[in-house]
Amino acid sequence: MLAVVQLMKLSATSKAIASSLVLALLGVVGTQISTHPSVATVGYQAPLRQTQASASQLLGQWQAKDSTSGKTVTLIFTPDNQLFMLLPPRDGSTVGIKMGYQVNLTTQPMQMDLKVSSDRIARTIFEFTREGKLRLQLESITDGKPRPTTFSARNTLFEKISDITTVPKNVQLVDIENQQDKPRPNIALQYITILSKAQQAYYLKNGKFAAGLEELGIITNSETESYRYQMVVQGDRADSVTITAQAKTSGVSSYTGVVFVNKINGKASVVTVICATNQPSTSPPTIPKHSASGSLEIQCPTGSSLVR
Repeated sequence: MLAVVQLMKLSATSKAIASSLVLALLGVVGTQISTHPSVATVGYQAPLRQTQASASQLLGQWQAKDSTSGKTVTLIFTPDNQLFMLLPPRDGSTVGIKMGYQVNLTTQPMQMDLKVSSDRIARTIFEFTREGKLRLQLESITDGKPRPTTFSARNTLFEKISDITTVPKNVQLVDIENQQDKPRPNIALQYITILSKAQQAYYLKNGKFAAGLEELGIITNSETESYRYQMVVQGDRADSVTITAQAKTSGVSSYTGVVFVNKINGKASVVTVICATNQPSTSPPTIPKHSASGSLEIQCPTGSSLVR
C-alpha cells in the first residue's frame, strides 16, 4: 500500500501526463499511475547479433529519461533474477517495486517474463542495440496476455548507468508478492482520477479539453477484466468532460467523474468530482449536477455518493 500512496502523491501534484513505462509495469501489478509524459523511442538502432548477447549484459542499472520533465525511471536487474523498478523520487523518498524476471536468449527478439507472483506473469520481448542500449517492449503488456512478437512504435530505450545490482539504501521497497493478500487499491477510482488530472492540465494549457486518450498522450486499456471505461467530451470541448467506470462483474461499484469549468467573477477554474454507486452496480451514476451560478456545490445522483 506504501507504493500506492507514494504514487498517488506523485500524480496528484504533477501536471504532466502518463509515462507509458510506469503505466505498463504498474498495470502488471494492478496499479495505475500518471506522472510523466511517455518515454518515446529515439530512432531505431539495430540490435546486436544474437550470439553476442548474454544474460550478464542485462545485469545492473538501466534508466529511461523523459526529455520533457527530466524525470527518470530506473530498472535494476540482479544475478538472482530479481527486478527492481525505482520510481521518480518525491520529497527525497524513492519507491522501489520488486518482482522477478526470466529471460530466453535463444529467440529473436529475445524474450523476458516479468514475474509479479507465482501465478501472475507478464510476457514481453527485448533486445540490445549496437550502442549497448536495452530496448524493452512495455506497451500493452499485462498478466495473462500473449507475448508480443515485434516491437511497437512506442517501445522504450534504456541506457545502462551502472553494473551495480544492489538497491540504494534510501529506497522504500515494496514486494508485490507479499502484498497479494492485502487490500488492493481501487483501480477504477485511480483510473478516473488520473484521467481527470490529465484533462485539468490539458485545459489549463489549451483552453479546452482533450478529445481522447491519444490527444492526452496516455496509453492505457479502455477495458479490463473488471471495468469498462469511457471518456466523453461535452459540447465544444470548453465546458466539461465525463469519465465513467462501468463494472463488468457483480460485487463492486461503478463510478462517474466529471471535469468541468467553473467561472467566478470572470475567472475560470477546473474542478473534478467523482460519484460512486452506494451499492454494487453495473451501471455508472448519471452525470453529477453542479451549479451554473459559480457555486462549487455538487450533488451526486440518487443512489450514489461523492467520493472526490
